[in-house]
Amino acid sequence: MRSYSGIQYSIAFLLGIFGVMSCRDEHKGIPAQISIDSVSLNISSLQGNNIHQIRGVQVFANDELLGNFEFPCKIPITKLGNIKIQIFPLVYINGSKNNLGIYTPMASYVDTFLLQAGKSIPIKPIFTFRKNAFVRWNEDFEDNNSTLIPIAPSPYPGDSISIVSTPFDLDGKFKSTTKAYRIVFENIDSSKYIDIGSFEEFKDLPLDGSSVFFEFDVKSDLPVQLAMRRKNSTANELLPYLLVNKTGGQWKRFYVNLVFELASQPAGTSIRLFFDINKPEVCTVSREIFIDNLRLSFLK
Repeated sequence: MRSYSGIQYSIAFLLGIFGVMSCRDEHKGIPAQISIDSVSLNISSLQGNNIHQIRGVQVFANDELLGNFEFPCKIPITKLGNIKIQIFPLVYINGSKNNLGIYTPMASYVDTFLLQAGKSIPIKPIFTFRKNAFVRWNEDFEDNNSTLIPIAPSPYPGDSISIVSTPFDLDGKFKSTTKAYRIVFENIDSSKYIDIGSFEEFKDLPLDGSSVFFEFDVKSDLPVQLAMRRKNSTANELLPYLLVNKTGGQWKRFYVNLVFELASQPAGTSIRLFFDINKPEVCTVSREIFIDNLRLSFLK
């Protein structure tokens, strides 16, 4: 009887090889995943407080851009093994959900993670200010003093401006009692507006097209107009910049990039920042505006 054992062994050997190859290729094409739901900040007292509203992240894997992602996010990554992950903080520029941009005063978060096919790793980045970040104006009113001041002839008789203790939170986070700048319109005010602004005129801001961020928190029963007075050798002009709508009794945070009004301006250009509030025809004493956590920063 003819023996087929040699052929059978050959077939078994080949099947074994293909079986090993199949096992090795089992996870080919299946990405790893990182998940990011929130971030935290590590900020010195000279740079302001830790209150922020980082809305998303820009992510790189081994220096390759993966994209911009809003929170909460799950990010597939096809690179496997020990992978360098670099993450930049993103904010809504000028309060627009359609303008998610890098908050340049903060450094990126960088770490190496072992990424495996089909497995997810949670990451909570910790952001700090860059070493060359400079906070030009920082005001949170906690010392009961203010570098935000009324602009004469505001306030008019009956209106009031003060620093008060008031509840604070941003979308349920940072719940606390804060000191804030409070503006109240009275019925007897016939002027119909209040102007407040920075005590200082800022003269040392970059004019080379790099970002200059002004951020603030506001809770207002009325629209609030952010404006700047820009002065240089060729002009002295008041520029409306951003209109903040009524906030519906909630604190809202704004990150405003002033680069468009500063880029390519003449040397020696200075600015002063203002908030202008107009009173409607029918106004009650309950019309209040609160402002807090002002910070003007840029990279040197």
